[in-house]
Parts: sequence; C-alpha cells; structure tokens
Amino acid sequence: MIFISWGAVAGRSSELAEALGGHAFALFPPREDRRPPVLVRYLLSSIATLAILLRTDPRAIIVTNPPILLAYLAWCWSGLRRIPLVLDSHPGSFGKQGDAVSAWFIPVHRWLARRAAGVIVTDSTWVTEVQQWGGRGLVVHEAPGPWICSHGRVLEPGIRPKVLFVSRFAGDEPVVEAIEAAAWASGVDFLVTGRLEDLPAGLREAASPNVSFVGYVPEEQYRRLVEEADVVLALTTEPTSAMRAACEAVYAAKVLVVSDWSLDRELFPYAVHTANDARSIAASVESAVTNHEELQSHAGQARRLQLERFGSQLAGLATVLGVTDAPPRRPEGGSPRP
Repeated sequence: MIFISWGAVAGRSSELAEALGGHAFALFPPREDRRPPVLVRYLLSSIATLAILLRTDPRAIIVTNPPILLAYLAWCWSGLRRIPLVLDSHPGSFGKQGDAVSAWFIPVHRWLARRAAGVIVTDSTWVTEVQQWGGRGLVVHEAPGPWICSHGRVLEPGIRPKVLFVSRFAGDEPVVEAIEAAAWASGVDFLVTGRLEDLPAGLREAASPNVSFVGYVPEEQYRRLVEEADVVLALTTEPTSAMRAACEAVYAAKVLVVSDWSLDRELFPYAVHTANDARSIAASVESAVTNHEELQSHAGQARRLQLERFGSQLAGLATVLGVTDAPPRRPEGGSPRP
C-alpha cells in the first residue's frame, strides 16, 4: 500500500501509511524552499507520481485530495491494475476553507468518489455528502506518530507560560485574531509557526512584544516546539476541520486550546474551547494557564481516547483497502517511539 501526497509536509501521509504497513511519498518538486508556478509543479509531480507507480506497482493506493489531478491520475492507474483507491479528501476538496479551485472541480470529485473504494473525510457531514454522491465515506483522523509524551513543567509563579500557535496562515485560520489576542494576554509568550512570506501584510510589525514568529520549521524542530510548549493553540473557522495540530497536541499529552465547534468538542473533550475573536482567545489561553495542572492531569485520558478512536478508524480503512498485514497498533498505554 502506498500513500501519495503533493505537498511539502509528509506527516499525515507517512504516519498513516506506516500504521497500515505501507509507504508514503510526499512530492513537492523541486523542493519546499523553491516554489515554481503551480502548473510547472503539477507537471513535475505528475511525472514523479507515474514513476512511483511504475516502480512500486502497489496493491492499494491512498492519495491526498486536493489536488484533484493527483486523484484522477491515481484512479487511472487503479483502474488499469484493478486495485483499490482511497481519496483522502480534506474539507477544502469540497470547496471549504476558501478553496475556490476545488469548488470548481466538485463534479470531478463526485465522479471519482463513486469509483473509488472509499473517501476519507473529517466528520459525518462529509460521510453523508459522499454517500449522496454514491461513494463510501470513511472518517479517519491522525495516526499517533512518534510523539514523546511530556507533561512539561509546573507553571509556578514567576514562570512565563509558553503558548505555541500552530499556523500555516491559511484562509481558515483566525490569524489576525490570534495575534491580537497576545496583546490581551501579555503575561504569556506566544510562538507562531508558518511561512513568513504568507503572513498577512503588516501583522508582524503590529504584533505585541510577547509574540515570536518562528517561521516554517523542519519536522524535528516542530516536534520540539510542541513538546516544549505549555499550551498548544489550534484554531480554525471551518466547523468540519479536524485539525492535525490539535491531534498532535493530544498525542504529545499537551494542554490544548481549540476553536469551539461541535466537532472539536467531540474530538477534544478535555481541551479548552474558544470562540475565534481576540478577546475570547486571550481569555481561553489564560484559563488554560490558570488551570494548567488540572488540565494536564487529563492528558493521559485524552490520549487514550484518541488512540482508541484511531484504532477503530484504522481497522475500517484497512478493510476497504484490503490490507491484512498492517502492523499492530501501539499499546494503548504505551509511549510513542523516540
């Protein structure tokens, strides 16, 4: 089984492929720090995808959607080889999260969904949508990954709490509001991830002194940032988004603040839930700091709940793919590998 994605970050694809006993390929030619025009990159990615399919000759495929071009290429191959294909369709592929391009290609998405073995989605809303299209929707969230569970330090008086705001400066993130919130929570240090080139104009200069923009960081550095944070902040304006950053925080046993959507309350019952305006975010962060010890005491239970949920999701996905030799899931109470 292989999982192909066209993107610079391979976390989800590599972790899910590993859980299924397969291999992942994240394609972003020529490389993340050199971004040619999209059409050029898609051409290079198409050539690389075909080369991977020829070389590996997989017996099952998962592909990230968007872009729909990758899904179409994978469908062509799966039809020729008569193997199962699963689309990993993010909310953007349904025209959400400000993805106007994917909105134009929903008819193609619908056509492919009917012909794929399954479509991975974030919640029951999209399962229903895919079923109405004549496809099979599967809710599958994030695999555990190699997180080290660290309860971190005790927030004693005199210690400035460290909050990591995980962002890509994407269209569905209340970035301006989160940065403004830092001014209201002046006793807390905010670290903000994301490519500085994508930062809204003037926001860096307007940020309060307790905000540090760390930029786009490699995977290992990102893991250290999460593990060293006292609180992880993950926000979205999209009600059906199952935020990877929030799942990672739970796996890393961190105190979490997330947007107050019904899906997030279901997935992260031990988190602090916040509205997406600046004052609410600031108040929620300060609540997480004030009640840090109590919230941290629930981290183990939150992680076990997430592991159990993912184990059930993984079993359903393996059945659809026809994967019978996936490695056993890590013990529920165990720690991820270092």
